[in-house]
Amino acid sequence: MATIKDVAKYAGVSISTVSIILNGKAQDRKISLDTQEKVANAIKSLNYQPNLSAKKLRSSSERKTIALFWTTDFREVMLARFLNGLHKQINKLGLNFDIVIYTYQNDELYKETELQGSSSFHGAIIANASTKDLQFLKSFIPLIPIVLYNREADNYSSVIVNDKKIGEIAANLCLQFQQIALVKAPYVFNGMKIRDNAFIAHVSSNIKIYNVNDQNIADGFQIAKDIDFKNIDVLFVPSNNIAYGIMHYCYLNNISIPDDLSLICVGNGLPEYDNYSNPALTVIEVPMENMAALCLEILTQLFYNSNVVKKVIEPNLIIRNSFKMLMED
Repeated sequence: MATIKDVAKYAGVSISTVSIILNGKAQDRKISLDTQEKVANAIKSLNYQPNLSAKKLRSSSERKTIALFWTTDFREVMLARFLNGLHKQINKLGLNFDIVIYTYQNDELYKETELQGSSSFHGAIIANASTKDLQFLKSFIPLIPIVLYNREADNYSSVIVNDKKIGEIAANLCLQFQQIALVKAPYVFNGMKIRDNAFIAHVSSNIKIYNVNDQNIADGFQIAKDIDFKNIDVLFVPSNNIAYGIMHYCYLNNISIPDDLSLICVGNGLPEYDNYSNPALTVIEVPMENMAALCLEILTQLFYNSNVVKKVIEPNLIIRNSFKMLMED
């Protein structure tokens, strides 16, 4: 097994330089990005595993800074729920943590120099990574503990929702009806494809499919113009935002929900909006607050143990007035 001495020799630097970089102090000590890259390449080539327990802060009561990397897109509204989950967990466990938010563009996580330098924080949670971002992470050598939210990559701890179960729950509800339709959005990560495939596999092959350009409310309203409401009994959509747009179109065009159309969606927005929409929206909820808390719990463990942890969380079905139950289980 490679040692820190081997890494230093391979990179052509001193052992103390490697130690400084591993402890996330490269920027403070003004170590160049070129030297940091040499050390990272050496770690990768030698398959060196940093001893995270050696990176514990001198005192367990010393304050830790946790970075949360979140995308600047339609998922911005989800950030409120995730932060709520983090803060509840901090209070519950009495953690001496600060949360710092770093926003990034999908496909451009590699540009986040703070993540690569890792000198400003002690651990990180990365949310909403795209396929390209995950490819970057697979080739990246993390020098701090990292947990992925609702994404999976080799050698990273993660907390994900059971996406297949989301599709199956939606399908089982929709099978009460004769004419079923699905709205598909661009797959920004593989979990969305898993949901759709599970849904389609469990319903009739005659299912109608409508493709939306994005997951904003306006996109939901726009796709509603193409939907054949006279020949659809139930509609499953991939997000609250799309559902809101469709509901508004139905309101303007005297299409009654749920009498003319039952509507169900993936619940990745704010529950308050779902409760007080008209009608209240039926969702298969991604339990973000619980997932955030679990991300933080795993990250806390990683400060003392470098073992990779992967957790799968079950979604929650919340029946509200937008869905008409034709039969009981």
